[in-house]
Amino acid sequence: MLNMENKVKLQVHHVRFFEYQPAPVNCIAYDVSTERVAVSRSDGSVQILSAADNFTQIFNFPGGADSSVEALVWSQQRLFAAGLGGNVVELDLDTPHLIKTSVSSNSGPVWCLTRNPEETQLAAATEDGCVVLYDIEDELQFLRPFAKQDGRIMSIAWYSNPETQDNIIVTGGINHIRQWSVSSGQPISRMTVATSYKKDTIVWCVAVTSDFVIISGDSRGTVTFWNGRLATQIKSFHCHKADVLSLCLSQDQKTVFSGGVDAAIFQFDLYATDDTCDRMRWASVLLHRHHTHDIRAMAHIKGSLLSGGLDSVLRVTHEKLGVRKVPELLPLPTGVLVDLDKEHNLIKLQYKSHLELWRLGSADAPEDEVRGILPLTRGPLKLIELKAKDGQEIICSALSSNGHMAFSDLQQVRLYRFNVEETTATNPQLRLERVKHSFSHPARLMAFTPSGDYLLVVLVGPGGLEIMDTKTGVIKHKLKTDSAIHILNASHDDRHIAYATIDHDVHIADVQSGEVICECPVMSSQVSSLSFSPHKSVLAIAYCDHKICEMDYVKKKYTPWSRMVSPHLMDSWMQFNMTIRNILHSPSNPHHLFLHTNTCLASLDKTQMELEFTNIVDVVKKCFKYKYIIHADFLPDGSLVVVERPPSMIDEQLPPSFFRKKFGL
Repeated sequence: MLNMENKVKLQVHHVRFFEYQPAPVNCIAYDVSTERVAVSRSDGSVQILSAADNFTQIFNFPGGADSSVEALVWSQQRLFAAGLGGNVVELDLDTPHLIKTSVSSNSGPVWCLTRNPEETQLAAATEDGCVVLYDIEDELQFLRPFAKQDGRIMSIAWYSNPETQDNIIVTGGINHIRQWSVSSGQPISRMTVATSYKKDTIVWCVAVTSDFVIISGDSRGTVTFWNGRLATQIKSFHCHKADVLSLCLSQDQKTVFSGGVDAAIFQFDLYATDDTCDRMRWASVLLHRHHTHDIRAMAHIKGSLLSGGLDSVLRVTHEKLGVRKVPELLPLPTGVLVDLDKEHNLIKLQYKSHLELWRLGSADAPEDEVRGILPLTRGPLKLIELKAKDGQEIICSALSSNGHMAFSDLQQVRLYRFNVEETTATNPQLRLERVKHSFSHPARLMAFTPSGDYLLVVLVGPGGLEIMDTKTGVIKHKLKTDSAIHILNASHDDRHIAYATIDHDVHIADVQSGEVICECPVMSSQVSSLSFSPHKSVLAIAYCDHKICEMDYVKKKYTPWSRMVSPHLMDSWMQFNMTIRNILHSPSNPHHLFLHTNTCLASLDKTQMELEFTNIVDVVKKCFKYKYIIHADFLPDGSLVVVERPPSMIDEQLPPSFFRKKFGL
């Protein structure tokens, strides 16, 4: 039982058997012009986030069994990636999940990438000790390799001076830092890094300022500042207790951030030595230790520092607001990992390589609760495990209420029909058969209508939305869109569907005719959730700035409640770093709205809000009992299903962190 601030009491199916494990962060890249953030993870996937919309995920490029992304670079609003496969690729941002171009390095695995300030050339550093130059002015093309060095190159940066026509690439390897002439492809200087106890020193990261100051981080835990023109050391800081894995420059290049294996982030600022001269010096300070494991990547975004690593959680450090955790940046796509068959109390769980279908448990009457817990009369039971083909990762999946289940990998869409025979309470029989369909491409987003008569699919290749009749397997309608769809929802009577695009558009279409009957006004913030009301012809829309609107799609205008209250539902009524992942309508009360973020479950009484709309914070009832909430939805009997993945369970699957001696231990 759940009691929200002694106001709302609900019976909850608390699901904690979803063993989803998010992947660690490998690298982060930020594009200033589009305000998009690219985050690669250890499973080869790449998330595209919108920094302007509270770091909400726009779409995701899935990885594979052998895929690896070790470097990301933005250039001319295009995204380039490279990894241990040895290829430099351009990701297709217009057609998500596809690669536009792939070019081999011809020199083994690629560890890091950089580009010139003019955004016309790309340089890759490889395992074989080569710097490989690419042309990216039009299409991605291989130009030439530089002279080969001994040992791998682990870090790279590009320095360009328009006044002196200097065009130099800086690389970090084992025991040294080299400068390369881009025009000749030959090294022009070498800076030797100190070693300790006769062990090699690996320069994991390098950065270069506009006045040619080279910053390096190495395996000794040292951050060193070098004079690039003289190839001499300026100052060295032995601040980290272990390897320094990442460096980041602020946009004004007066601040440097470093992160490493000791889970600490240090900040280096440029100060004047005194008021009588122009001489400047660097000074260091510990910023925070809020990460639990290695910090592998950082990016400076509009006055904030975004960092991530082995603990898989991204954190935003703001100059005025301090450190804040951003759990919604965990790879937990809304409406994809978990789905419910509300008529038969079934739940679908999506993993990377397989699906699990479970039957929910049942409990005694609410009067039998003991300290908020109801004794189970029947526990949850796994009915089937449906595996994808070897080497394929499941992109999306869906479950219907009439015995259909579908999923898609990068090859094709697979549709199944199943039947659960309750022969015994502990051992029900499930029959599964493959169903033919007319989809010619794999899907990146799918959902069944509530009755299960129609399957809504957003295909990877041609894009747009296709509606298929599950009884015949024939595609009923094809809807074209100007931009990529990232959210789908269907009305409870199967008559209407709603979809939101990455351009902030929201469209409502008729299922029978396939025509768009209503277009919602375009807001400045991205759409985070869509939900049809089961009581009337109303679509609830949540935005990343915490605004909630209700659109009457028959009258094609906002409801009176929405016009009165929506202007007050902004950042002030909810934690600023939380995104509404789902809106829930109470099955029994049309005036009650429920919503959830990754850590908060909230209840809104619309009748009370109309009376006290000037004090929204006191009207909204919140519960922080669950963390992280992957999915929440109501069953027809009014009970709530909450799927939770606690942070402690995620941490149990991580390797041991760097030991740091504390006082008294």
